[in-house]
Amino acid sequence: MSIELTRVDFRLIHGQVITRWLTQYQINEIVTIDTALSKDAFMQEVFKMAAPKGVKITIVNVEDAVKRQQEGAFDKNRVMVLFKGVAELNAAVQAGLKLEKVQIGGLGGGPGRKAVNNAITLDRADADTLLELEKMGIEIYFQTTPDYPSETLQKAVAKL
Repeated sequence: MSIELTRVDFRLIHGQVITRWLTQYQINEIVTIDTALSKDAFMQEVFKMAAPKGVKITIVNVEDAVKRQQEGAFDKNRVMVLFKGVAELNAAVQAGLKLEKVQIGGLGGGPGRKAVNNAITLDRADADTLLELEKMGIEIYFQTTPDYPSETLQKAVAKL
């Protein structure tokens, strides 16, 4: 067993979307890599309550995630790795986290951001970071839900 799905979604653990991905990949552990959240005990409890019964929730900072992966902790379950944003994803990869594929599922809105796939927005900074990660051999694709078609990073960036 291993990392079955790596997803970037600013909402992290939330309702129907996550439930559908958990079912699609038969996930039994969600590892959220978020340095700020790893220090916030109250919000950790909120996210743990949002998860379906029977799914283990682990919330760690970047350094602990890399260490856990190197120690084989992600090999014990069918794991979904979640990131809130592209910056934390990039920090984890730069620190040594090994990923093959990353699904971009939600990046939120804001100034300078443009919808590029369904409700997924992108700005130039995130696009450039994702393009650099792709050059490192990580497949990056955009997909909101299992029944919505996926789109390559190249096609999404071309819409900016």
